[in-house]
Amino acid sequence: MSFPLTSAFYPRSIGLFTNGLFTGLSFCMNIVAVPSIRASKDPLPVFTTVYKNASKLAIANIMVGAAANLICYYRTKDNKFLLIAALGSFSFPWTVFFIAPVNNKLFAMEKEGDHYNRRTVDDLVQKWNKLQYVRTITGTAAFLINILY
Repeated sequence: MSFPLTSAFYPRSIGLFTNGLFTGLSFCMNIVAVPSIRASKDPLPVFTTVYKNASKLAIANIMVGAAANLICYYRTKDNKFLLIAALGSFSFPWTVFFIAPVNNKLFAMEKEGDHYNRRTVDDLVQKWNKLQYVRTITGTAAFLINILY
């Protein structure tokens, strides 16, 4: 079985791949990383390490995925690619306006060394997780639209 190579084949493949990676990373953060962070005896350095590493992958996937889906729109004029790019890119302003304040509090506490309030860290990590679910939902929606339509 062969598939025709349209002008959107490669950017769509890249967009689909990055949307899938972002979705997997997002679910992993919510259902694997955060429970592990909360179960840790020293949760703050675990959170900051996980976040610093995961954010690099997330940012790359958001940027490459948005660019690939915008190229698909440019080449096909199919509005679904605009929707996918918008849903995939939504994480950026959401992070800046809603998640960054939580991150900033956690990173500021890290500078205090071992003398931080673990209850406050746990409350902030739980808040972060709830906010992260919005990114997970929008990223998953972008991925599903890319797969199903």
